[in-house]
Amino acid sequence: MMGWESDADTPLCFEPNATYASANNAPSPEIPFLLKSPGFTLRILLTDYLDIMAIPRRSFFSNIAHYTEDPMHKERLLEFANPEYIDEFYDYTSRPRRSILEVLHEFESVKIPWQNVCTVFPTLRGRQFSLASGGKLKTLRSLPGDSPTNSGTRFDLLVAIVKYQTVIKKIREGVCTRYLAVLRPGSTLKVQVQKGGLTSSMRQFLEPTVLIGPGTGVAPLRSILWEKAAMATTYREKHGLDVPVPIGPIILLYGGRNRRADFFFEEEWEALKDVLDLTVLTAFSRDQKQKIYVQDRIREHTRLISRILHDLGGTVYICGSSGKMPQAIREALIEGFQEFGQENKSGERKKYNREEAEKYLMDMEKVGRYKQETW
Repeated sequence: MMGWESDADTPLCFEPNATYASANNAPSPEIPFLLKSPGFTLRILLTDYLDIMAIPRRSFFSNIAHYTEDPMHKERLLEFANPEYIDEFYDYTSRPRRSILEVLHEFESVKIPWQNVCTVFPTLRGRQFSLASGGKLKTLRSLPGDSPTNSGTRFDLLVAIVKYQTVIKKIREGVCTRYLAVLRPGSTLKVQVQKGGLTSSMRQFLEPTVLIGPGTGVAPLRSILWEKAAMATTYREKHGLDVPVPIGPIILLYGGRNRRADFFFEEEWEALKDVLDLTVLTAFSRDQKQKIYVQDRIREHTRLISRILHDLGGTVYICGSSGKMPQAIREALIEGFQEFGQENKSGERKKYNREEAEKYLMDMEKVGRYKQETW
C-alpha cells in the first residue's frame, strides 16, 4: 500500500535535531527508548509502538493530506480536518469506529514517506487494568518445569474482550484484549505497576465496608476481599478460632446482564462468607422483564447500607464504568441517607433533607471514606 516493503526490516537510527528541538521547544520522543535502541526497524515500529488501529483525529487528516496528489482525496481529507465538517468527521470515524489503517486503504493515493511515520501515526498507549488478586491469590503457582524454589508474586486480571460490530461489516476488536486472548500460557508480557486510587489505612481497611462493582469493576474489589480474608485467617491462627476477628461487616453489590453468563467469581464469594462477615447483593439487568441495576439494590437495602456507611462509619468503594453508573450510585446513596437520617438523643431517627444528605456524602469524600476507581 505504501511501498515500504523493501525498507521494512532495515535497522533504523534516530538522531534528534538539536537545533530544531531548541528553537521549537520540542518535547522528548514519546516512544520509550527511541534514541537508545539500535534494533528498531520500520516493521517493529508499526507492530509494537505505533497505533495504526486507532480511531484517527482531525489532525491526522490534515497531516496525510500533504501526502496525496489526488485533488479529490486531498479536498475530502481537508474537509474531515475542518471544524465546519465536524458531523461528517464523526460519521466517518468515531461512530463506525473506523481505524487509521482502514482510512489509508480507502485513500489509496496517500503515500507517506516511511521516514515520517513517527510524526503521522499516534503512539500505541499501554492499557490499564485493575489487579484482581489479593491475599493468598498473590502467591505464584509453580508451572511445569519450574524449580521447587521458584517464588514470586502472581496477579490476576479480569478482562472483558472488546468485540462488537458497527455499520462497517468487519467486526471491531480491541487491540489489547485481542492480543491477550490469543496468548499461550507461559508467554512473556511487558507490564508496569501503578498505584491505584483505592488505597486505605490499616484502620480503615478493618472497618465496615460497602463494595460496589458491576461487571469487570469487581476486579479490584476481589483483591480487597481476599486481602481481608488473609488477615482474618492469620488472626484466627494466632488467637484461636473462637476469638472474634476485628474486621467489620462487608456488603458486596455486584451487577451484570445475566447471572448465568456474567456472575464472575460466584463460588469465591460463597467461600469467602465462611471467613468474613460478607453479604452479597446482586443485580442482573436481563434476567427479568424489568431491568434491575446496582442502584436499585441500594434503594431496596437502604437501611442495611446506610447503617454501615452512617452509623458504623464505614467506607464505600465504587469501581467500574465511568459512564452513568457512578452518578446513579451516588444519587441512590444520597436518597438512602435522606431516608435513614440520624438518631437523636431520645433514640428516634430524624430524616435528613436533601442538603443534609448531600453534605454527609461530601464529608465522606473529604475524609477518604468515599473511594472511586472508574474507567
